[in-house]
Amino acid sequence: MPSSCTAGYAALTPRPVGVCFFVHRHTKASWNAGTLTVTVVLPAPSHATPAGGCRLALAVALPAAFFFPSLHESRPSPATERNASLHVQSGSKSMANRAALSPRPILAISLLLCLAPLRPTAAQEQWPQYPITPRPAFMFRWVDDNGSFRAGDTATVMITSFYIPDANVSEVRRKAAFKVTLHGHGDKAGNTSYLTDVAVHLEGDLPSWNITLVPLRAGDFVALFEEERFFLGVDTLNFAVAARDVSPSASLASWTHLGGRRVAAGSRAFVSVFPRDALGNGLPRGADMPFGNWYFAVSWSYVNGTPVQFSGLEYNGWTEDACMSIEFVPTLAGDFLVHVHADNTKLRGSPLPLTVKPGLIDIAKSTAEWKHGTNAVQIFSKLEIFINQRDSFGNLVPGIHSFDAAVVESASRLSVPVGGLRIEAVAEGIQRLSFDVVEPGEFVLTIFETHLKQRLSDTVYVYHVFVGYCDGSKSIVNGSGLVQSVAGSPSSFMVYLVDQYGSPSPIDTKMLRVQILSRNGTSGVNPVITPVREPNETISTDGQTSNFNVSYTPEIAGEYEIWVLCGNVALNDGKPYNMTVSPGAVDTSLSTAPMFDPKAKRSVRNNVTVRLVDSFMNPVVSLEPKLRLQLTSANVTAPMNASSFTAGEFVNNRDGSYTAHYVARYLGLYGMCILFDSRQLAPCPFQVLVLPDEYFSEVREDHISVWEDESVSFDILSNDYIAVGLADVVNLSSPLHGAVLQYNPGYRYTPFERFFGNDSFSYTVSDKHGNVVSGTVFISVLCRPPQFISLPKQLHVTEDIIGPKFGGFPGIEMTYSDTSENISVTVRAQHGNVLLAPVPMKQHLLDDTLSISRVGRSSQALKIQGVVEEINGALKYLQYIGNQDFYGDDVIMLYARNRNGRHRDELHVSVEPVNDPPVILAPKSIFLGGKESRDGYQIFDKQRDPFEFSIVEPDLRWYPGNKSHLLLVLSLEVFEGTLMMTLPASLVGRAELKTGGSNQWQSLQTYVAIAHHLVLRGTGIRLRLDVADCNSAMHRLFYQGGPSHGTSLSITVDDLGNYGCYPDCSEMMSRPLQAAKTVQLSKRKAMNSTRAILTGSAIAIEILAMLCLGGVLLYFLVKCMCALRIERTRGRPGNEVRTSERTMSMSSSPSDDAGYSSAPAAVLSMGGNRSGFRQRSCRSWKQQELEMQQLSGIRNDGNQDDQPVVDKDK
Repeated sequence: MPSSCTAGYAALTPRPVGVCFFVHRHTKASWNAGTLTVTVVLPAPSHATPAGGCRLALAVALPAAFFFPSLHESRPSPATERNASLHVQSGSKSMANRAALSPRPILAISLLLCLAPLRPTAAQEQWPQYPITPRPAFMFRWVDDNGSFRAGDTATVMITSFYIPDANVSEVRRKAAFKVTLHGHGDKAGNTSYLTDVAVHLEGDLPSWNITLVPLRAGDFVALFEEERFFLGVDTLNFAVAARDVSPSASLASWTHLGGRRVAAGSRAFVSVFPRDALGNGLPRGADMPFGNWYFAVSWSYVNGTPVQFSGLEYNGWTEDACMSIEFVPTLAGDFLVHVHADNTKLRGSPLPLTVKPGLIDIAKSTAEWKHGTNAVQIFSKLEIFINQRDSFGNLVPGIHSFDAAVVESASRLSVPVGGLRIEAVAEGIQRLSFDVVEPGEFVLTIFETHLKQRLSDTVYVYHVFVGYCDGSKSIVNGSGLVQSVAGSPSSFMVYLVDQYGSPSPIDTKMLRVQILSRNGTSGVNPVITPVREPNETISTDGQTSNFNVSYTPEIAGEYEIWVLCGNVALNDGKPYNMTVSPGAVDTSLSTAPMFDPKAKRSVRNNVTVRLVDSFMNPVVSLEPKLRLQLTSANVTAPMNASSFTAGEFVNNRDGSYTAHYVARYLGLYGMCILFDSRQLAPCPFQVLVLPDEYFSEVREDHISVWEDESVSFDILSNDYIAVGLADVVNLSSPLHGAVLQYNPGYRYTPFERFFGNDSFSYTVSDKHGNVVSGTVFISVLCRPPQFISLPKQLHVTEDIIGPKFGGFPGIEMTYSDTSENISVTVRAQHGNVLLAPVPMKQHLLDDTLSISRVGRSSQALKIQGVVEEINGALKYLQYIGNQDFYGDDVIMLYARNRNGRHRDELHVSVEPVNDPPVILAPKSIFLGGKESRDGYQIFDKQRDPFEFSIVEPDLRWYPGNKSHLLLVLSLEVFEGTLMMTLPASLVGRAELKTGGSNQWQSLQTYVAIAHHLVLRGTGIRLRLDVADCNSAMHRLFYQGGPSHGTSLSITVDDLGNYGCYPDCSEMMSRPLQAAKTVQLSKRKAMNSTRAILTGSAIAIEILAMLCLGGVLLYFLVKCMCALRIERTRGRPGNEVRTSERTMSMSSSPSDDAGYSSAPAAVLSMGGNRSGFRQRSCRSWKQQELEMQQLSGIRNDGNQDDQPVVDKDK
């Protein structure tokens, strides 16, 4: 049986024939060609082979579409291609997967069986019989052959196994490795963003084996099932996944148009709603919604949350892009929030921000308002009125529009001149019109637009000018009610009106206005103004006065502002008075009953809360010392003591409520009362039942993690204690960044698309005892390691050259969700180095944002750290250079890492070869002495010689084909003597000789082979061999004859221009490259380098010693010559005689004389002139003195200096 086959079995006939067929392991080329090789075999006779034995009958190549129509349409991954095979089992009623084996392959195989002989021939009877042990085989099918599911449902795939004996079940169960891959969606096995909770269940009997998985995404898919340990085939199952029901928390709301968040008042705004299920799948267009199109509701509010109402709400139904369209007409200008919700749950993206701009100004809709809200104006004051520029919907329109005013006296209906008219903008869309009033009476003010002459709001404004002279800064307002008041208690203050000179300024009571308004604008107090006359005050005939009493009774506590107006003149320099209203006395009948839990735990702190209010329901604060919690009764089994029940002090919560805690040590029923200033607050007593801890349920926080774009299932009650073991989740909040789907008894969380980070949701549990507890689930959505979304399929560079020359490889890009996180990418090549062009390195130095370094063994890996945008910019300049002399296929491995893991990808590089010249390794000279044999002198012996004597071809190491196909031409020549070599007889056609009488290379015409070898002799030998044979021939090279001093060996190697080309070199040829070297062959042993160095050193030392000795001799010779010259100078006659004083001084000391004459004696001992001494006799003292002067060679000429005497005889 061929080793390249994968065995499978099928029973395709009614009788159990045991027919076998094999689908050969297909290569990538065969898959691309769309063919599969099928080998059909027939069973051997039962008496010849064991059961299951097969004999080859016929092998036919069939189109792959016959066997895998679905895979032929959508090509599987390379890993799947290597392992894909077909398996059919005898006796099966129906195929599990129609995509794996359709009627077409069954027909094709049936035809093959018809072509095969039904009985073995005589030749086949003689074939050797080999028993075949069938390997375990598996097939896969959906339960009930139903491949339709809803997203989030658990799908079950039944595993049908064959040829697994009972004895091997446990082994297969232990070693089987099943894998599920979703074809065409990343080809990643196991859990992905499309499939999750993939689990293999091999418990129980073989028929119960199954695989469960949960599809998450809606659509049509093809799943690949394989078992990697025993079974070499791949089975495919088609399945369809439909979206679940709509989920509001997962549905998405957005503006239909790009600029839809900004509209003008009165125009339509469009909102698009994308209905999705809880797993994020979009619902198909036209899907039914609960309650129809009105399922999604829309509401509006200001940014601060105040509700607002818009008109024109319409539901337009489904659109072409599978979303639902909603429109409305905003009429109010400002910033709003559009809330889209369903089932009291807001949609993703909700609320949508909306900015409504006002429309064009409408003079008829514009209005005017009196300052301080009064039209009573004091004479000689300034009248002020605000013009509100509004559009047709009443929105303020910004900008400055031209207005004018006219005044008419009401009584005479005559126009009155307006003095000091001034119009200025004070706010967006508001202008202030002001002018001076100088006449009392009643007047009509008309405001109109300058160009259109249209009256403002088509109305007039009447104002009354009264005679009064009160001054806003000099008038006096005082009293306790001006600063503080108590809710329910009357308060008052006095107003004293004076003019600018301090004199009383009487006015009518109706001209004095007092406004008491809360700061938040929610409430106000109506004051009562009463004129006050002093006892000595003169009563005016018209009833006017300058003193007033203002009284009021507030009901709501809080901060207030008090405005006091004398007509249109605001007292206190135009500023309000600040007043505080405090709550009144506590009303025990209205104070809230104690808030407590009627069931409490033993020996833990339990809280009791009470709320104190006054008679107007104002919360009363800072009264905690007057509150006390008192135990009134205790129905417990154990005797009570001081420690059985402890109550703490009340704590002020700053909102009118107070909280105290108590601890009960024993189980039982306790009665308690809350006392306020010794008064009981109802209910009194209130009862609390203290129960054991086992009665109460407890929940703990859950912490789970999930990859982005994936899903996770969990049980929120797994770590909680539930009393009686039964609980109901009565409330489940919606997480902000994902959706929760309930699966009894668990839940599944799916984060929204492209979300990462932290999310959470809360849940409330109710047990059988009625206890309600709440817990929180904290979710960490982890970023996947960076993924490469774009990689070149094949890169091309040239050997030993950085590629590309300029810039980097294009098309390398990665994606990562967190654009601000620092991640890293490590790039490493198997047979080369990666580097970056200078451009990103320069950016790194300037911006200091990227970190680029060398890591790994020999620092061959390049590590780039930074944010994803910077790394993508650096990867654009990625370059590659292979190792020295490397060519062929290389792989660049890219490792992208973040804080959660690592992702690996590969980049394939094709390195085009370049022809490199061969290299000859040989010394400059070779000594042949002592190497002579009957064949002559062996030039090189590997066991003997320490040097190299061989040929190196750099292109040989990475040669892709048979290395014996890369041939070289080796030429060996000597100038004198003969070369001898022994070669195998099979290489005779590749050898040429050059004899002594010819300079031409000659092929061998005749030869004698002894023991399949032949001997070549000549002055030159040329061989055409591969590198290994060339080196072997060089090691068998001998030299014969020649002169005694030796000769020169010339070595030449030609590579024939071949490099890296296999099997066809027609496109991979270059100019032949040669290498040459001359080796000196010497029969006399030459001095080795060490001996030569030592000899040279000895000679140099000898020369230096001779030079030193000669220098010493020259020194003494020169010294002797100088001394002799001095001696001859001293012995010359005619020298002048020293003075008598000198002579006397010299003769006075015998020792001096002796020392003086020692020098000439020493000179004479060296061979100097001794004539002066030989002539010495009995002379006078005078003559001796003259002789001494002559020997000394010194003449005293009467000067202070002694000068040498010139020897005239010289």
